[in-house]
Amino acid sequence: MATSERRTFAELSYGFIRLLWVMSLGDRAAVSVHPAVLPDVSRMAWGLTPDAVMGDEFVNKTRDALRSALPGTPLNISPIDITFYHPGGTAVCRAGVPTPAGWPAGTEIRPLAPAEGDKWAGKRQTYMRGANHPSASRGEAFGLFLGDKLIADIITHDPSVAEMEHLIAADGIEVAEEYRRRGYGKAILSAWTCEMQARGRVCIHSTSINNEASIALARSVGYIEYCRSRMVTYNPPKM
Repeated sequence: MATSERRTFAELSYGFIRLLWVMSLGDRAAVSVHPAVLPDVSRMAWGLTPDAVMGDEFVNKTRDALRSALPGTPLNISPIDITFYHPGGTAVCRAGVPTPAGWPAGTEIRPLAPAEGDKWAGKRQTYMRGANHPSASRGEAFGLFLGDKLIADIITHDPSVAEMEHLIAADGIEVAEEYRRRGYGKAILSAWTCEMQARGRVCIHSTSINNEASIALARSVGYIEYCRSRMVTYNPPKM
């Protein structure tokens, strides 16, 4: 149990309460809370299992405690997220290296240039536009090309703690809808993972507990579940 500094939470619109189930510490739950509700949440969390801490009943109680301590503060409860990490040593294919045998001729994975966004195959289904992401300018975004078509891309998110940017790397993957379930996602995640490991970083993959495809993808490349987390977040009013 720990307090969380008020400015970070309020100004960055982050979580007032963060619930973390750390799998590698023997199924222990860590709870980080806003100072205004530390005593109340400490009492509620005492003796609870990780499952209970992550559950709706406890999260709703912590949100109610926050509402009482900070009246008028708009709050959201996030879904459960799963975070994976890769222990190192993966090599299915790497950026700039020929892709696996049996793929169509002209298929390659390589760094994604900022000007290549118009090569995307089909309509984008998510928020991501790899070529427009800042990591493309840093050489940390990669595209999987089938001839002139960009059919999958992966970006490198900036870590929430700036000092960690040279130590960890978190991915964001998108595969064009008509090219899914063909192994392209696994290939580009493998390539990105190898490249980030070569740069000395630990690779992180996070997704919702309901996203079975993303979970299976991470595990297929050798990622290991590290923790599950859930937050009560500050939702600033729209200006």
